[in-house]
Amino acid sequence: MRKRTQWILLSIVILLIVFLGLHRFYIYIHEDTWRAERAAIQQAKQETDLVQGDEVWKSVWDEVIWVVQGEDESGRKMMVWLREGQEPEVRWLSEGKSESQVRAMIKETLPEIQVVRLMPGIYNNQLVWQLFYKQKDHHYYRFFSFTSGEPLPEVFTLPNR
Repeated sequence: MRKRTQWILLSIVILLIVFLGLHRFYIYIHEDTWRAERAAIQQAKQETDLVQGDEVWKSVWDEVIWVVQGEDESGRKMMVWLREGQEPEVRWLSEGKSESQVRAMIKETLPEIQVVRLMPGIYNNQLVWQLFYKQKDHHYYRFFSFTSGEPLPEVFTLPNR
C-alpha cells in the first residue's frame, strides 16, 4: 500500500509540473503579442482622447495596422487606426458600424458562410471591416465599409491546395 501511495503522489507531482510547464510555454508564446497590444493601446492614449482601450486588433493587408477600440473621458465609444509613421485616424463608433452590426449584416446577406475572422483595418485608404470566411470548400476575404457597412466590390479567393 505504501508503494501505491508513493506512485500516486509522484504522478500528481509530475502532472503538476507538466501543467506548470505548459502554462509557462503558453505565456512565453503570447507575450510578444500582448506586449504589442499594450503598446498600441498606450500609443492611442498618448495621441488621441482615448482613456480606456477595450479591444485591440492587428490588421495586415498592404501594411500593418493596429486598431484600438475604447472610450474617451465622457464614455463615448471610439476606434483608433494606428499606421506607422502617420497620424492616427479616429472615428466615433456612432459614425460607423460596430462589429456586432457588421456581423448581423453579414449573417443577413451571406447566411451560407462560416465566418473565420472579422476585424477592422484599412483597404485602399478606406476604413473597413475585413472579413475572412469559408464558403463550401473555399476561403475568401471581403471588405465592408466602416462608415456604411456596405460591402466593397472586391472579393479575394484563396486558392485550394
